[in-house]
Amino acid sequence: MPQPFLRQAGTLALTGLACILAASAQAQVSGSAGVVSDYMYRGISLSSGKPAARLSIDVDGAQGWFAGGQVVSGQLAPQSHRNAQWLGYAGYAERLQSGWSWEAGLSAYAFHAAPDWNFREVFVGMAFENYSARLHYSPDYLGFRERTLYAELNGGAALAAGWRYFWRGGYLAAPGNADSSRAEGRVGIGTGFEGWQMQLSLDAVRRRGRVAGTGTGYGSSASETSSKVHSKLVLGLARSF
Repeated sequence: MPQPFLRQAGTLALTGLACILAASAQAQVSGSAGVVSDYMYRGISLSSGKPAARLSIDVDGAQGWFAGGQVVSGQLAPQSHRNAQWLGYAGYAERLQSGWSWEAGLSAYAFHAAPDWNFREVFVGMAFENYSARLHYSPDYLGFRERTLYAELNGGAALAAGWRYFWRGGYLAAPGNADSSRAEGRVGIGTGFEGWQMQLSLDAVRRRGRVAGTGTGYGSSASETSSKVHSKLVLGLARSF
């Protein structure tokens, strides 16, 4: 079941910070290693439509601080082979007496073989019970020289026999280039057994106007003027530690 501020894991230099926090007796460390049939990021593949391996770590430190990291065997559409993609984050979260929670932080994405795609975002969010909302801002999203805002809503609940459902809706807005804006979402089910997790989701995206990268993933040279919805089923299997 999605927890408040279920964070996409990351690493970069923040891996070192995570290790420092992990040394604290009050820090809680979790992680996972697994595979996905396609590494989807905000509705578009970052593995060129192919399976990808993923290793992640999350650390909740003392007094509300958190950090973490992830490395994925991704592949942009123009690339002929797989390369490491790193995501790192750090921030602060606090639970209020009302039951609401808030958070703020910084995340950074790095592409080992394509540094021009590297980008950073700041984010703020709120959560209550099984629902959360977050707003991200990047001054140079994926090296496109565009300022972007990405808003997302997340939720989910338990089903019978150890299963759960989850959903996310998101919208990426580029104020200086409306054709780069798009809506995307995910809905799926998942289950776990003795440290293993499996989930199946349907990812969908709808792009506005003529958008570069409308092929199999980011970096594709294809473009189109259609606003049709593109969707894909994604299967994931991971082992927690």
